[in-house]
Amino acid sequence: MKFIPLEGLQNLAAVSGLNHVLALSTEGSIYFADRLNNDDILGPFQPLSGVDGVADIDSYYEERPEYEEGWIFLKKDGSVWKNTKGLQGFKPVSSLKDITAIAKNIALKKDGTVWTWPKEFDTNATLSDTISAAQIQSLTGIQAIKSNGRTYLAMDRQGRLWFWGATVTGSSDATTYHNENTPVLLTGVKNVKDAFIVERSILALTTEGNVYAASLDGEKLLPNAHFTLLAQHIQSIKAGPRHVIMQKTDGTLWGWGVNKHAQLGIGDYEFLYSMPVPVQKPILVRLNGIPVPLSNGVITRSGQAFIPLRSVFDKLGAEVTFDSNNKVANIIQSKAGANPVSLQLNLKTSQTTVNGRPVELTVPPFTVNGIAYLPLRLISETLGAKVDWIQKEGTITITTVTTTK
Repeated sequence: MKFIPLEGLQNLAAVSGLNHVLALSTEGSIYFADRLNNDDILGPFQPLSGVDGVADIDSYYEERPEYEEGWIFLKKDGSVWKNTKGLQGFKPVSSLKDITAIAKNIALKKDGTVWTWPKEFDTNATLSDTISAAQIQSLTGIQAIKSNGRTYLAMDRQGRLWFWGATVTGSSDATTYHNENTPVLLTGVKNVKDAFIVERSILALTTEGNVYAASLDGEKLLPNAHFTLLAQHIQSIKAGPRHVIMQKTDGTLWGWGVNKHAQLGIGDYEFLYSMPVPVQKPILVRLNGIPVPLSNGVITRSGQAFIPLRSVFDKLGAEVTFDSNNKVANIIQSKAGANPVSLQLNLKTSQTTVNGRPVELTVPPFTVNGIAYLPLRLISETLGAKVDWIQKEGTITITTVTTTK
């Protein structure tokens, strides 16, 4: 992962993105950028004219019959505006006044009612058509709403949780969504303070600081759906589509859910965690007392530290090469007055040799997102360095061993 500074963006309140990426400033102005080459590289941000005084933004796809980019803008005056084709124009959503929150294609009014407008249209509809919202009659006294575009949640002033929208069965190309259009009161959890739709689950945070989870797997979610206790003493939660980070009252951070790209910060790349795991604090690497900048962070597996291939070894005076086709790393260090040290690691077979002799590793090297990770202690000590792990400080110290004649 590489962070790139985005020039000209300051004091941001929200960011949302589909084909375009929109950034909202605290002053209520909108800036937009295009995604380039269908990836996450952004074009330059520039001001978006035609809508201002914005308090919040959200995005979703509309089916008309092809998928189009839908944007909604909650203005500070309580009105809701929507884009026409692309971001070429904006129109207010009729019937929506005194709005306090938006989530995809639903809006919450100050009086506690919830309103919605269509995401699917017939072949004759265009994005320039006037959109009107209708009240969801069974929902009153609502204080918060959530949506991921398919599934919807509402929390009322009594701390009760309501659900409607999609549950899911199957996976990949066989994934099927089953829709419940009428809101269902979920009786398995009470005193709900906040709620989230994460992967195939509903997570609810209660006023007591407990976090409960209910599965969205199945053709229907019953009113008495079972909620499992996941965590206690939770102060706040930040959620992504497939994972959450929870902060406990003692200040510690815990992750739950999909960890495919190390989203949970636990220091490994296990795909999924069904129970909360502690977020690993950043690990500092010092070489002879000097901090070593890492292209990627340290990963721990089975108590061992693994670091990116070129991060430390170049600084140890080693020549590093990597055969990307065969996934073989070669590290050679030559010192005056000493025989060269040669290491070879095969990331396909985990076979490791030092000066041509096989070495058994309890945890083999691996690759993550195309970056090779090698065991720090084996490499450093083989190349003539002393490695210490100062756990309380979250620091790995490497000291090169020198000899005197």
